[in-house]
Amino acid sequence: MDRRSFLLATAMSLMSVPARAHERMDNAFVWMHDVTTKKVDFSKEPKRTRKAFIDLTNEELVNLCKAVGYMRNKYPLHHPLQWDNFATVHAMHCTEFGPEYPPVHWSWNFLPWHRGYLFSLERILANILTTQFNVDGDKFALPYWDWTNQKCMPNTKERIAAGIPSPFFGYDLSKEDMISDDNLGFDNSALYEGNRAPNILHPDMNPVWELTEESKQHIEECLHYMSKEYVSLMLAAPHEQFLGLPATDRKTGQGLLEQGPHNDGHDWIGSRFGKNRTMGTLRSAARDPMFYMHHCCIDRIWSLYTNPQPDPKGEWGVQSYNFFDVDGSMIKMSNQDIIEGVTNITYTPSSEDILLTPAKRPLKATKPVTVNVSKTVTNTPVSIDLPEDFFGNQVMVVDFEIDTITTADKYTIRLSVKDKFVGKINWLDGDSRVTNRNTTHVFSVLLLGLPRDAKTLTLVPPKHGAIEVLIKSITYRAI
Repeated sequence: MDRRSFLLATAMSLMSVPARAHERMDNAFVWMHDVTTKKVDFSKEPKRTRKAFIDLTNEELVNLCKAVGYMRNKYPLHHPLQWDNFATVHAMHCTEFGPEYPPVHWSWNFLPWHRGYLFSLERILANILTTQFNVDGDKFALPYWDWTNQKCMPNTKERIAAGIPSPFFGYDLSKEDMISDDNLGFDNSALYEGNRAPNILHPDMNPVWELTEESKQHIEECLHYMSKEYVSLMLAAPHEQFLGLPATDRKTGQGLLEQGPHNDGHDWIGSRFGKNRTMGTLRSAARDPMFYMHHCCIDRIWSLYTNPQPDPKGEWGVQSYNFFDVDGSMIKMSNQDIIEGVTNITYTPSSEDILLTPAKRPLKATKPVTVNVSKTVTNTPVSIDLPEDFFGNQVMVVDFEIDTITTADKYTIRLSVKDKFVGKINWLDGDSRVTNRNTTHVFSVLLLGLPRDAKTLTLVPPKHGAIEVLIKSITYRAI
């Protein structure tokens, strides 16, 4: 390359990077803040229909691979739209959060921010298809992984009928060759990520593939929280439980949609063999293309929620964020902008979906009942006798008031009735910059179909790691 070509290429690679960029030296990521941002004209956004991954045509799948592969392979290393740099936006709001990068988990910001993040990526991929592949990007939409029906790494009907594995293991495995060009014309492994637990031999959510009893139990939890029954009934919960709370707290701020199906989907794909699995770690989760298919399903479930929600013109709508535009410059969107503006997206039900609908019954006006417990959970199961009206309800929202005395950074207490798993209390990894010990937290748990003849709720602590947890009280109400 001559000097003129080199200078031109360098200038082009820097055109989209604002002058006041903050460069993160680790992993050569670039993140931009404190820059001039613009607003989105939502009225000019094309209508996009997101389909279940299983219903994608081969042409739609190829277009997805083309656009994702372009972001992963074609943009220069420090370009803001290079795939890993785009993924870092999520990481900065998770592990480096502060005034410039407000936290987007563990509160009612979870659903709006991720909707805005998906909206940003979808526009970028559509623009790549239009400008680089002569494909009408206005017709492009991200697909969703319909894990209420397809409890495996998602695949399309066409490929399943032909006996071809999921494209998340490689679009066409018969073309893989270290020497020869595959001649496909797009990235054959655009959707592939090596740091996943599911693999081509064990692609489904099945406890038989798990190596330890704890992992087998976790698959049981996944099947519980990612079921049609749980999701359909969760849609009946009040917004304080469904969306999450205004205060950001890893222990208590999560809504039911985040703490159950969302977390378990991440863990099934990524949490194995330590903390080195992409989808299982906040700082790297968005590098896996599965992240976006999973979050489209989460967003779809939010779109089905019909109960009253907070006014986006009030406190809920105030928080704002920076996202990437199609040219790598910055756009600013608040929760209100996202909730009221991102209305061009609709979801079409999966061809296999016959049950996932919002619960069609009004919320019951039952008053919360509080039972003082004062029992300590250490390393053995603890049984708690509860009033007769606790059992037999179709759906119960239960708040556990807990004082954590001694604990590792992460633990799960399984809840069981008559030896049947009915839910869990999850103490997540804490923020390394703060101390969360010796404080009271309230965990909201949704329990389904408790047997009417039961009298006792059993709390089963983890087998590994020393914990000492005081259950102060239990507050429950039927919905």
